[in-house]
Amino acid sequence: MEVESTVMAWDTALRASDWESARSLLTDDASYRAPDPPIDCANPDEIIDLMRSFKGVNPDVELLELVVFGDHAVASLRQPAWDAEWFQVITVRDDQIASLEDFPTRVSALASMS
Repeated sequence: MEVESTVMAWDTALRASDWESARSLLTDDASYRAPDPPIDCANPDEIIDLMRSFKGVNPDVELLELVVFGDHAVASLRQPAWDAEWFQVITVRDDQIASLEDFPTRVSALASMS
């Protein structure tokens, strides 16, 4: 599976509340970090618990754009309930997501990969 296919499978699983499939797309050491609000999930179970807690509280996050750079993808995301946009760097290893990290701007997301 390619990086884009892995990320799109993750997005599909989250939208469908298919937590088993979503979990299978994360490495055993997957992590998720976000600066605001501060989020620090240190393992895949914490990530799935967090995603599950968001489901149904607000509309699903919109994936506006996905650009692949080697083993990374930069997703432009939007939460329509808050009219908030941010960027997420998703690192894929062996067809699974190894890390997700949120950034306020495209420039900061791209800079994190260098």
